[in-house]
This record gives sequence, C-alpha cells and structure tokens, in this order.
Amino acid sequence: MKMNKVANIVREIGKQPVLAFGNSSGYAGMFNYTITRNKHKALAFSLLCDDLVRELGSKEKSEKMRAACEKFGWIPISMRDDFKTIYGDRVTREK
Repeated sequence: MKMNKVANIVREIGKQPVLAFGNSSGYAGMFNYTITRNKHKALAFSLLCDDLVRELGSKEKSEKMRAACEKFGWIPISMRDDFKTIYGDRVTREK
C-alpha cells in the first residue's frame, strides 16, 4: 500500500479529508486514511476501468478493485455501468 499520498495530504492540508477519489490500488492508503476514524462523515470513491468496449479497461483489474471496494467500504464507480459517455462527440478510441 502506497502511503506517500497520505503523507502528502497530512503535509499539505494538515487535516483528514472527507472525500477521496482514485482509479487504482495505488489510492488504497488514501481511501482508508479518509474513511477510518474520521470525526466527519467521509467517503472514498474508486473508479473501475471496466468498460472494455468504450475504453481500454481491464476485467481482471476492475474485478479485483471491486472486491477491494466491498472489503474496505469504498464506493465503486463503474465506467461501464455508471457513465453515459466516456468521450465527447466525434472522439474515437484508439488502441
């Protein structure tokens, strides 16, 4: 677990955040720091790159991240299920 994000938050703002957003397991430390023993209501949101049609998602990585969300109490946001669009008009995905 990468704790440098937590150290940077402590150094820069000096307070425990109430919201955290990230898109990989590298944000786990920040997610947990945000929601653990926080005196305020706090939430952590994890973007799942699970849209294999409209984006270069990874089924394996997104399933692993969804399991971590369930285990640790983070809120998953699915690119496949929650995003109406990923790119604007006339933008096409290239591999």
